Amino acid sequence: MKQQSQTSLEEARDHFDKWNASCRDGEFDDIDQEIRMRGERVLELLGELGGEFSRILEVGCGTGWLAGRLASMGAVTAIDLSPKAIEIGKERGVPAALVAGDFLAHDFGPEPFDAIVIVETLFYVQDQPATMEKVARLLVPGGLVVLTCINQLVYERRSEIGPPPPGQPRHWLSIRQMRELLAPEFEVVSLETMDPRGYEGFLRIVNSFKLNAIANRMFSENAVRRWKERRGWGAGVVITARKK
Repeated sequence: MKQQSQTSLEEARDHFDKWNASCRDGEFDDIDQEIRMRGERVLELLGELGGEFSRILEVGCGTGWLAGRLASMGAVTAIDLSPKAIEIGKERGVPAALVAGDFLAHDFGPEPFDAIVIVETLFYVQDQPATMEKVARLLVPGGLVVLTCINQLVYERRSEIGPPPPGQPRHWLSIRQMRELLAPEFEVVSLETMDPRGYEGFLRIVNSFKLNAIANRMFSENAVRRWKERRGWGAGVVITARKK
């Protein structure tokens, strides 16, 4: 099992400031393929659920690569712990109200949001239950949360994923834990995994080149991929839930 990590808020802020300054200054299409794929699915799901919202909040927006796309669906407020990430987003002219700060401590005012988006962020959060409780408080009744998270089952079996660097929080979740985290305040509308990966443990067999070459001759490559995703073996998890 890859090491989990506890860090202070200050250590995490410093880590993400340095990371964003060196790795994340591009547009949507410049984002890592794996993450961009999950971001695209979030946009698709929001579109399927109406595509128009009065107010949208993105938690953990980074440099605003997704917030810029969300702005086509409604007025966007986007918050990130890293001041450097927000600085880059503002320099790029992201059409959203960008805020640098701690989500749990920030006062968003009395007006609720119709939808909240949390992409590739929840597994960096120290207090995940408190985060989801605040998400629920900020939503209108029946409001939507769409989140993506890495799949602990798969990431623990990815040989290229090492221990977290200094200052990086890491709190991976299983699909069961994600459901339990949402259960007090939300009804899950959809849950899917995406992009099968991993070559350790049982995934060494599941994602074997030889085995998949045989399977792809019998079925389409897309059919094999979708079968794995339905089994919960995708690297990322995308969840849509509605506030009770």
